[in-house]
Amino acid sequence: MKLLNEFISRRLPLLTVLMAIGTYLSPVYWKVAPWFPSLLLGVVIFCTGLSMNIEAIKEIRTKKRELVLATLLKWTLTVFISIGLAYLFFWSKPEIAAGLILSGTVPSATAATIYTFLAGGNASLVIAASLLDVVISPIVTPLSMMGISSTQVTISIFSLLQSFLFIVVLPLSIGLFIQRVLPQSTSYSKTVTKLGSSVSLLLIIHTIVGSGKEAISSEIRLLPLIAIATFIQVVLPMAAAYFIAKKLKVSEPDARAILFQVGLCNTALAAIVAFRFIGELGAIAPILNMIFNLSLGAFISNHFAKIGTTDGSFPLVQ
Repeated sequence: MKLLNEFISRRLPLLTVLMAIGTYLSPVYWKVAPWFPSLLLGVVIFCTGLSMNIEAIKEIRTKKRELVLATLLKWTLTVFISIGLAYLFFWSKPEIAAGLILSGTVPSATAATIYTFLAGGNASLVIAASLLDVVISPIVTPLSMMGISSTQVTISIFSLLQSFLFIVVLPLSIGLFIQRVLPQSTSYSKTVTKLGSSVSLLLIIHTIVGSGKEAISSEIRLLPLIAIATFIQVVLPMAAAYFIAKKLKVSEPDARAILFQVGLCNTALAAIVAFRFIGELGAIAPILNMIFNLSLGAFISNHFAKIGTTDGSFPLVQ
C-alpha cells in the first residue's frame, strides 16, 4: 500500500489530467447519484480532520498578524481576480462565469496544507486560515455573483451553508472528534487517509466529467480560454500574495504558507457545488483550476524545498 500511495501522491497532478481527459473520451463512465461526489469529498475532508495537527493550530495565537493577512489577501486578491476574469472573458456565458468565480470563493484546498509543509512553510497557519474560510465563503460567494444573470445561476447563502455543513463541517468535526477520542488513530491512519483522499479526488473528477460530457462538448471551443483564465486565477494571487507578504516583512515560512493559502482553493468543492447549483458548464472551470493548482502547487513546493528557507533550514521532504 505504501508504494501505491507514493505513486498516486507524487503523480496526482498528472493523474488528474489523465482522469479528466480519459473520462471525457471514454464511451462509458461510472454513473452515480448526484449526491455521490459530495460524499467522496466528505471522505477527503474527514481524512483531513483525522490527520490535522491540533496542537500546532493552538500555537497560531502568536501569529495573529499573519493569520489576518492570509485571510485578508485570500478574500480580496483571489476573489477580485476571479470576478475580474469571469467578467472579462465570460460575460455572455453566465454558467462558466459563475463556475470561475466559485473557484476563487471556496475555502483553501487540502493540498495547500500539504504543499506548505513540503515547501518548509508554516502549515498550521494554512489550517487556521482555512477554518476561517469555511465561515466566510458561504457569505462572500453569493455576493460575488450578484451581477450574473439570476435566471441561469441561483446560489443562496442558505444553500451554500447547507452544502458546507454536510460536505465540510460535519466530516471535519467527526475526524477531529475521532482524533481526540482515539489519538493513536492519527499515526495509524496516515497512509490510508492519504491514499483515500487522492483516490476520492480522482473519482470526483471522473463522476463530474462523465456526467457533464454533453455540456463540455457544447462549449469545447472555449476550453483553451477557460484554461488560460484558470491558470491566471491560480498564478496571479499566489505571486501577489507572496510579494506582499515579503514586502510586509513576514517571515519566509509564513510567506510561503500565505502563498499557498491564497492561491490554492478547494476546487473539488467548487466543482461539486457548481454541478449541483449551476449545471455541468459551471463545473468546467473548477476542474481545470484543480488541475492547475495541483500541478503548480507541486512545482512551487518542490522549488522551495530545494532552496530551503532564509534561516538556513530545510523542510523535511522524502
